[in-house]
Amino acid sequence: MRELPTGLVTWARMPGPSIVLDAVRQRARRGHATENGVLRVALTGDQRREVARLLGTPWDISGRPVRLQNLAAALAEHGLTIRMFVESLDGRPVVNERQVRADQRAIADTERAAAVAMLADVGVNPVDAETWLADPGLPRPGSGDLRLLTEQASQVWRRLPGPSQPRIRLAHLAATVRHNAHALDYREELGRAVSRLIAVTRQLPRPLNAGRDWRRAWAAAGVLCDTVSSRVLILNLPLHGPAPAAHWSAATPGEPLWLTLRSISGPWSISTGTNVFVCENPNVLEAAADELGPRCPPLICTDGIPSIAALDLIAALAANGCPIAVRADIDDAGFVVVEQVRSVAPAAKTWRFDAVTYASQLGLTRIALDNERGQLQQLREIYAQHRIPVHEEAVLDQLINDLAAAVPTDC
Repeated sequence: MRELPTGLVTWARMPGPSIVLDAVRQRARRGHATENGVLRVALTGDQRREVARLLGTPWDISGRPVRLQNLAAALAEHGLTIRMFVESLDGRPVVNERQVRADQRAIADTERAAAVAMLADVGVNPVDAETWLADPGLPRPGSGDLRLLTEQASQVWRRLPGPSQPRIRLAHLAATVRHNAHALDYREELGRAVSRLIAVTRQLPRPLNAGRDWRRAWAAAGVLCDTVSSRVLILNLPLHGPAPAAHWSAATPGEPLWLTLRSISGPWSISTGTNVFVCENPNVLEAAADELGPRCPPLICTDGIPSIAALDLIAALAANGCPIAVRADIDDAGFVVVEQVRSVAPAAKTWRFDAVTYASQLGLTRIALDNERGQLQQLREIYAQHRIPVHEEAVLDQLINDLAAAVPTDC
């Protein structure tokens, strides 16, 4: 960038010339010529007179718009083009944004085409590859991240077992291909990407979490997911059928029981209409076992944020027509617990997880309840005002009374 004459710099900072030069910059950014053409800008009388200091009085009194040829001729006397002047004034080049966007599109198209070609090399149909590339969870093409992810996904794809080969465990596959047993976990971008590519090629639902759709996708490719790490705590859940969970629950009435995802993955059933309560803390379930034993109605404990085992179990119970009543600590994490349970059991009702319960614990006597907004929304609002947690243990006596009242009369 060259040094500009002081007089030109002073002229450029005036309101009228500033408007003219901004219009030049806009033309340059759009890829239009800067040395010829007409600028149609709105200038006041004073602003025209300021511009005329460079273009001359005849232009001022003519009332005509700014012709870039005239401006170029005036700047040429100083050895400058209009573009050189603007760029020297700003201290940086004017970028042709249209060309930049075109270049970015070309780079993105090249990266996308390379991704399709890589997947085709490992046997993925180009149509399926294009569908996968449209997944919003993938990196946008153009940065190189999509190419890298596709390379890694292709490496995994090559190692998937064929139809006649033995199945392989997900952690084993990850350790073999990426030297990291957790590289294909759901929390990892590569794990999500490959599972969704499998889902596309097998016409399965897109996995949204590490739940049933996730396991179903990997199973379709001959890969087994871990089903023993995820677990859920239950009490008196009357399951029937050959699944281990059904045998264990029938054999231990009145006793808290941990079920793994594996134990509830087999065939089981439950009587339609069985009311099921869901809490967050093991203390609640253990107290219910102590106080009510085998008489306690079915109770599930998420033990904090629900595991995949908990969500799968609750989803299956809801699908079998079981009414679900859910609660948790009234705090930020508790709202997440209830939201996740209701995401798999949309018809679930809340259980003493409401503004009245919260206000009572805090000794608040003046609360306005509005049935139109719903209990959960009102609870959110009153909790946001006070930000004082109310843990389940604080209302334990009420919860036990609720469970006792729900015991069938013939028990």
